[in-house]
Amino acid sequence: MRKLTIVFWVFIIVMLLWQFYTYDQGLTQAAKEHPQQEHFYFFHTNAPPVAPVQPTANGPDVEQTAYSVEEHNPTSVSMTCHITLKNLGNAKAVNVQAEVRPYRGTRTDDEDVGANTQTTAHLDDNDYRSQISEWLSFPDLAPGQSSTQSVVFLSRTDLKPGTNPNPKINFQPEKAKP
Repeated sequence: MRKLTIVFWVFIIVMLLWQFYTYDQGLTQAAKEHPQQEHFYFFHTNAPPVAPVQPTANGPDVEQTAYSVEEHNPTSVSMTCHITLKNLGNAKAVNVQAEVRPYRGTRTDDEDVGANTQTTAHLDDNDYRSQISEWLSFPDLAPGQSSTQSVVFLSRTDLKPGTNPNPKINFQPEKAKP
């Protein structure tokens, strides 16, 4: 019986040594296949954003440059949306209009929950709440000129206002005078 016990413990020790050896070989092989990165690049998340280089457009090029929302203004059940458009082109834009959709691009999940959520849910563009809109008329914009207009909407208790991403903007180039 004593020989059997000794053989058992020798077998256990040999198996443990074999496991340590194969584990070490696996780590060595993985290190050869996937070498460690030598250079690390850190992107500063709180660095100010760099303005993209705007291509020079032939004719007017009107874009939204700012959008903000004042909740509970002018009343407790309404909100005021401010939109700023700028002519980035090299010609005057006339008949400028922009569509403001205050709930487009809004989140439907609770943003206060944090990183515990699996996905970030945004309101679908086909949802009836996302379709709430108002068209605003702007004055004629010369090259480099900007204008801000405001519109009032009723607030919703089930959604917070969005960012009005990719708004529809209509404009025409100024016609040459005879």
